[in-house]
Amino acid sequence: MKITEAGQFEVHAHKDRVLTLVRDPEFLGRSLPDSKGYRVTAPDTCVVDMLVGVSHIKGIMPTTLRIQPTRASEPLTIQVSAQGLGSRVDMELTFDIEDRDGGTEVNWRSASTISGVLASVGAGLLRPLAKRNFDAIVSAIQAAIEAAV
Repeated sequence: MKITEAGQFEVHAHKDRVLTLVRDPEFLGRSLPDSKGYRVTAPDTCVVDMLVGVSHIKGIMPTTLRIQPTRASEPLTIQVSAQGLGSRVDMELTFDIEDRDGGTEVNWRSASTISGVLASVGAGLLRPLAKRNFDAIVSAIQAAIEAAV
């Protein structure tokens, strides 16, 4: 099952500061909601133990976040892959980060593919839950940026 979402937020921080924070796997690992712990495994990668709960499917799903690229001239992309609970989730979360008066505007979009037991829950239940989770992740990142500046 494929799910896409998009949105926008503004923060009161300079673009360079926002990029520095979002490129940091330590920052991402500690910022995500429903995290039961994380570990940085490379300069651009962390693994987050995410609590998953959909219908009768509940548990911890190890989730790898790989940040690309490291150059400010390109959109920032976080490749997310998770496998567990008889399911697989692959997501690409892209941030277009632009200076705005007194702060930074972040436009984001996500595209994910969910397979296995989670996908069997059905689109009617999974799509609204996925949207709520995407929004919660992005809101947590926004709040963590605001708190760090």
